[in-house]
This record gives sequence, C-alpha cells and structure tokens, in this order.
Amino acid sequence: MSNLLKNLEYRIMLRVTEKRLRDTIANVIASNRGKNLSFAENTKSSFIEKGKLSKHVDNLRSDGFTVFDHLVSSERLSRIMAYIEMLECHDPYRPHLGSIDLTNPAPESHIAHYERKDLVRNSDILEIANDNGVIALAQEFLGAAPTISNINMWWSFGGKKQAEEAQLYHRDVDDWRFCKFFIYLTDVSAENGPHIYVKGSSASPAYRRIRRYKDNEIESKFGKQNIIIFERPKGSAFMVDTFGFHKGLLPKSGRRLLLQVEYSLDPLAVEKYSPVPIDNNIYDKYVNRLIISD
Repeated sequence: MSNLLKNLEYRIMLRVTEKRLRDTIANVIASNRGKNLSFAENTKSSFIEKGKLSKHVDNLRSDGFTVFDHLVSSERLSRIMAYIEMLECHDPYRPHLGSIDLTNPAPESHIAHYERKDLVRNSDILEIANDNGVIALAQEFLGAAPTISNINMWWSFGGKKQAEEAQLYHRDVDDWRFCKFFIYLTDVSAENGPHIYVKGSSASPAYRRIRRYKDNEIESKFGKQNIIIFERPKGSAFMVDTFGFHKGLLPKSGRRLLLQVEYSLDPLAVEKYSPVPIDNNIYDKYVNRLIISD
C-alpha cells in the first residue's frame, strides 16, 4: 500500500471509533491474511505457562489486558540495561533538546525515548518480541499472523508538575486491531509512574472521540473499581489492547523504564520504517519484515 493510501486509511481510522465497525473491518483483513503461524496450547514460552495460552487470550479479549505468568530473568534484564548504556535517547516532543542526559534531564522533559533501530540490534529484545507464546497470543487476538509494527523503550521522569501527552487518559487508534506488549525494566510503584488501564473500556461505547480525557471523566464513567494500576517489580510483563483507555501515571519521584512491542495487522501510518540487518536472523520474516531486513 502506498504512503498516500495508508495515510488516507489512517485518517478514516481516526473517525471510525465504533467498536463493532472496527471489528468488522479488522475481521475482513484478518480473514484474508490467515493464521500463518502454527502454535499449540503448550507452546514453549518465557512468559506464558504451558496450558495457559487460552486464558490469556480470553483475558485480553474480555478485560483488555492480561498479565503474564513469568517475569523476564534478572540476567536478561542486566544485559539489556548494560546495552542501553551505550545508546542515546531523545524527547520525542522536544527534538530540539538533542540527546537527553539521564542523570540530569531538561526540566521540561517528561520522557526520553531510544531509537527503534538501536533496540532491534539487541538480541535479548528481539527474543522477547518474538517469544512463541507472545506471538501466539497476538495472533489469536488479531485473528491473523501478527506484524511487529513497533519496538520502543523510554524513560519517564519524576518531579514534573503536570501530566502531558500519554500521561493523560486516551485511546490508541494505531491500526484496525493491535495490541501492545509491555515489560517493566525498573521496579514500578505508585510513586514512579505505573501503567494504568481501564478494564473493559475497549469494548465500551463510551467516549469515542479521540482526545485526552481527565481523570474524573474516566472514573465517573467506568468506576474506580475498573481502574487497574500496574504496580509491579522489574521484569513484569503484560499485554494490553490500548484501544481501551489507558495512561502512564505521572511519576511523583524517581524514573521508570519500559519496553514496548506492538503487534498489528498492518504497518502503522505514523511510523517510518527502515528495517535493519542483523546477524544470525532466525526470526519469522513476515512477522519481522518492518524491523529486520533480509
């Protein structure tokens, strides 16, 4: 699909926010693609316990999220942290600031992102993104073989006066159907910016206009009992349907590091892709076609 057509489709996507219509379109796309990858209920996975894939599929469809059974190992976390020490990161909302000093970020910067091309070159991150159980879950949720359409990692900084951008409640409309895999690389408490999700909001007809929403709007509509706060230790992992309402809570102190892998039916119109070559490419070419070159 040309960039012009993809951008047109995205503008339509922003306006089509009724869940049944979005699902109808997604189902047509998915049925034409098919499930090209074969997995069993006991597929070996670093995140999903054998025999529990169906449970996670049901959770993701009904609640909009599912928390995985196993954490990322401390050894893998240490290797990733050592790797990113060599990388630069930037504030995507303030590119004029250049490379962000993590020990002394600019007062106006709430977040600092690493570049996808650098993250893709890390074997531990690629193995996480291509975990058999996670790919199987994404395929069942999407209804077709998934595409890794983004890999992202960013710091969130504490001590800011007011939330901004994704720190406010919102729906994502990245594709007709998509899901995001989150991994905490630091311990996350209520103080340093946990991910927050509104249980069941993906299927809800409430608040279909795509904008940022205030806390009191969300709580009055969905109830405080459905506001799920992901306070968890580093290594924790969960999959989320971010068409449902969510945000990253503004950190009061400290800083949070999060890895995100997105799975979708198609490339994302808002992303520019430059697949990178890697050594010993053992990964599915279709799933990784946007991030790894032949």
